[in-house]
Amino acid sequence: MINDKNSQLDSLMLNEPTRQELMKVAPKKWKMMLLVWVTIYPLLNIFFPLLTPYIGDFSLPIRLFIMTVVIVPIMSFILGGLQKKFFAWLRK
Repeated sequence: MINDKNSQLDSLMLNEPTRQELMKVAPKKWKMMLLVWVTIYPLLNIFFPLLTPYIGDFSLPIRLFIMTVVIVPIMSFILGGLQKKFFAWLRK
């Protein structure tokens, strides 16, 4: 009976991939796209109203350049944390 429980636990553990096995699998593209969108959409909604009073008079290419200079580093920092948090989900 004890051996039965141990074998059931072993089979359950064998069905779940280890972190090292998951590292060999590339993240699903649609999941990465969703994670990027979930990261960038709120940042755009926060920074456009905050920066528009200061850069609203500049031409569109300059405004977009300033927005990307501000938003991309923040997005990269947040996205790195989200990738760690959702590591297994991204690869399933």
